[in-house]
Amino acid sequence: MLNPIQSQLNEIIEDLRPFSLDIYGEDGAREGVLRPVTVAHLNDQEIVQRLTDWRIQHMEKFLSHFVATPDRTRSWMRNVLLKMQGQMLFLVCVNDQVVGHFGFKNLTASEVLLDNALRGERGGHPKLFVWAGQTLVEWLFHAAAVQRVYAYVLADNVTSIMMNKQIGFGGWWRHPLSKCVREGDICWDMGPEGATSAEGRYCFKLLIERSPVLLERAEVTCLSQLSQKE
Repeated sequence: MLNPIQSQLNEIIEDLRPFSLDIYGEDGAREGVLRPVTVAHLNDQEIVQRLTDWRIQHMEKFLSHFVATPDRTRSWMRNVLLKMQGQMLFLVCVNDQVVGHFGFKNLTASEVLLDNALRGERGGHPKLFVWAGQTLVEWLFHAAAVQRVYAYVLADNVTSIMMNKQIGFGGWWRHPLSKCVREGDICWDMGPEGATSAEGRYCFKLLIERSPVLLERAEVTCLSQLSQKE
C-alpha cells in the first residue's frame, strides 16, 4: 500500500515543490542539508559524474557490482530512482558542497527501507552522516507516519555498522549472501535469517521502531517542509 505522502513526493521529484531537510548536530547547530535528487539532476552532468565516480570507488559496499558509467547512472536515475514509487535519494550538502548521498526506498504505509548511504567526499563534521540518517528516520516517522524503519548492512562493513548503531538501529538479524551473475553483473542475493552462506558472506537486517522520543525530537529538528507550499 502506498504511503499517503506519495503524491507530495512525486511533486518534489518533478521539481514542483521545493523541499530540503536541515541536518542538526547534537548541540542543535545546523551542520548540513539534505537536498532531494529530482528530474532537474538528469541534466546536471556534475552530479551524474559524482554519483558515478562514488559508485566506482565504493562498489564493494553494495550488493550489486557492475561497470558504472555516466550513461548507466543517468538511465538508473530516469528509469528507477525517479520513476518507481516509494523511494527518494538525497544529496548530503555542507555549505553548498555535495559530499555524498542518503536515501530510502520501499516506502509503504507502515514501513520503509533506509538505503544508499555513501560519503563520497570529505567535508563537514565526522558525524554528519549519523545525523543525516537520524534526520531521515525522524522525518519518515513524522511526515510519512511509518511504524518501522529498517536497513541492511554488510557484516564486513565496519564503518557502516558503527554508523548505523549511532543512528539508533537495533535488531541485527544475520542473513546469508549468495553470489549470482546476471547479464555480466555480480549480485549478492540475500537468504533467510539464520541460514549459512556458501561464500561466507553475510549481512545484517536492522530496525528502528517508532517511539514518542523520536517523534518529539522530530517536531523540533525536522518538521516537514512538505506543508510549506500548501
